Amino acid sequence: MMLGAHYDHLGRGRGGDSLARGSEAGEIHNGADDNASGVAAVLASGASLAGAERGRGIILAFWSGEELGLLGSTDFVDQAPVPMDQIAAYLNFDMVGRLRDNTLNLQAVGSSTIWTGLAEELNQPIGLNLTFVADPYLPTDVRSLNASRVPSLNFFTGSHEDYHRPTDDAHTINYEGLDSIIELGTAVTANLVTRPDAPDFIRVQEVQQRTGGAATMRIFTGTIPDYTQEVEGLSLSGVVGGGPAEQAGLQGGDVIVGLAGQSVTNIYDYMYALDLLKVGEPAEVIFIRDGERMSVEMIPSVRE
Repeated sequence: MMLGAHYDHLGRGRGGDSLARGSEAGEIHNGADDNASGVAAVLASGASLAGAERGRGIILAFWSGEELGLLGSTDFVDQAPVPMDQIAAYLNFDMVGRLRDNTLNLQAVGSSTIWTGLAEELNQPIGLNLTFVADPYLPTDVRSLNASRVPSLNFFTGSHEDYHRPTDDAHTINYEGLDSIIELGTAVTANLVTRPDAPDFIRVQEVQQRTGGAATMRIFTGTIPDYTQEVEGLSLSGVVGGGPAEQAGLQGGDVIVGLAGQSVTNIYDYMYALDLLKVGEPAEVIFIRDGERMSVEMIPSVRE
């Protein structure tokens, strides 16, 4: 059994993924939610389970290079210091410090038939509002373990306007909510390590990806994807204040279904369409808001 979280972040944000605004550029990105919150969850769960009776060992894993492309977890899978078929299941904690509306998103539940029912059962005394996403092909370390046929579950409280900015600091964390998430993660782990059989593994079919190129890294739209929703299109959890998306009138809850003449059915389509954008040139964005199909012009800027 394995619990894991990535412990790297962006430093001063000079690697291209920073969303720092204006004078924030070059400041330290402390990453309180992304992903000190996940590291804290793994440490706390591990401490709670250290003296508990169990039939399986528990590995606590802290990944480096997640922000650079899941480098740490990918290397673990490739080198396999522990035979991968001996890892019964993997729980990943990535950005679990911003519980809002008491809602926790559990992702990659499609990787095993056990996840949804087990989480709902163990959550009853905790009382979180759980939402579920089947897709295990996420931009976090569950993707690496899933590729090696390890049933995986990702805990996630959603993106926010401080994502990849120096403002992702400790005072923004919902500590009471984090405690509840740790309680659920610990309960799931305690249940799994006392079961005689490992959870079954289901291979979820991956959506064909069309990924953006180098130009995508330069274009800034200010959209914040909502990875907690499974919809046709790109659901937004919010937009960066003052960014192109906000200036165009987009807002959290909108679902982008078209960009620059390209159909958008998922985040991969969106990333592909970003390659077609040019800084300073208007591009049509088609989106759904409250069931109504709408369109606006957005003027992309350059990522600082």
